[in-house]
Amino acid sequence: MRKRNGLGFWILLLALGLSMLTGCDMVRQTGEYVGVIGNYWEPRIGPQEVTTDAPIFRGPPVISIYPKNNPAAPLSAILYPMQVTQPTDSPIILGRALGRIFWQTWSQASVFPSFVYEEDAIWPGLPRALARARALDVDLIVRGEIPYFLSGGSRGTTSISMRLEIFEVEGGQRIWIMEHAGRMEPQPRRDYIIAHHTRRLPEEPVSSIMTILACDLAMNVGQWNNNWEVYPACPW
Repeated sequence: MRKRNGLGFWILLLALGLSMLTGCDMVRQTGEYVGVIGNYWEPRIGPQEVTTDAPIFRGPPVISIYPKNNPAAPLSAILYPMQVTQPTDSPIILGRALGRIFWQTWSQASVFPSFVYEEDAIWPGLPRALARARALDVDLIVRGEIPYFLSGGSRGTTSISMRLEIFEVEGGQRIWIMEHAGRMEPQPRRDYIIAHHTRRLPEEPVSSIMTILACDLAMNVGQWNNNWEVYPACPW
């Protein structure tokens, strides 16, 4: 009996020592130390904090009209600010901001060799837009609508849906109609045996969603306009 009790004592002591060494090395993924106090290590026992970035939920774009033939050479285009039809405060300012994100994304992807953004304008109607495009000597007009917009900031759900039309200037025909939508949402902390999981939203989810929606649509138009064989991957 004494031998068994002695063996059990040493096993318990060894287990405690290993738990202390393991606890000393534990650091939260957020970068905050959890074990250093003064000049000695304090072991942490229990679940650790794990934080991950919130994903953008979206399906494939819906394309109802598209050109059958590729252009002989890459075409240039003009973009008007997004027309926000969802009731919201300052829809013109919001449309300009969303349009700039869209324009920056397509410009970085080189969807068109020249892509003009009429940021200070509003959609003037197709006849005037065609006249403006001819004056600037561009080949296409890109027009977007935002039928649904919900901004939850860094704590709530943010959702955007958009509808995109592209007109060719020479004949005034609509050659593309595309629809796309995406959302980011928070998630209550989920407790596991070894960790607490928290989903982190960015400070501006609207920008993140708009960028990825524009990136998805750029793939289709860029392949048509530039004969892309490989498209640079979207950021998410």
